[in-house]
Amino acid sequence: MNTSGLGRQRGFSMWQWLVVLAIAGFLLTLGFKLAPLYITNFTVESTVESLRNEPEMAGKSITEMRLAIERKFDVNRIEVIQAVCRDKTMPCLKIEKSTTKVIIDANYEARVHIMGNVDAVVVFDKNRIEIPIPGGG
Repeated sequence: MNTSGLGRQRGFSMWQWLVVLAIAGFLLTLGFKLAPLYITNFTVESTVESLRNEPEMAGKSITEMRLAIERKFDVNRIEVIQAVCRDKTMPCLKIEKSTTKVIIDANYEARVHIMGNVDAVVVFDKNRIEIPIPGGG
């Protein structure tokens, strides 16, 4: 039995542990920076989804719908949709109304600073619902 190699195997060196700690630190930093974005999106998604249970929403004008939805966002302290569209040339909250349905589209992108000159952009594109208009069509 060859035991000459057993004396040299002692685990990770200091440099290897430093690399492992650097990678773990980066992943933890990434998690702490991105987790609030996903928590906020969960609130946006549940707020938009709750609009399905309000059939009277379809009878309102687009301006009234926008104000009602923005009030819900204010109550839930959702500022990300308004913050993304500061220039107001293109509203982030899109509402389309036809004779048969109302489409509310609250999809958005969120950007967060990671470190140095590195930012992360996360696209949330599941915040779109259709509300059928009773008696429409």
